[in-house]
Amino acid sequence: MSQHPSVLIVDDESGILQTLRILLKNHDFTVTVAQGGKAGLEALSATPPDIVLTDVRMPQVGGIDILQAAHEQDP
Repeated sequence: MSQHPSVLIVDDESGILQTLRILLKNHDFTVTVAQGGKAGLEALSATPPDIVLTDVRMPQVGGIDILQAAHEQDP
């Protein structure tokens, strides 16, 4: 397990993903990014993060769906 908190960032815009990834890495977070809701669900189940940052409005699978899945996985 990592010493640094892990964060999963889910967004459908690559520019936002990369900006947040750089910012959080500079503050010693272990960062995983997923472009889009479906990729976010896959990343969530592959490696459960300590923190989830997600866009709310995304096509097909939205941010609320991501947060519900995260809560079901680890209340």
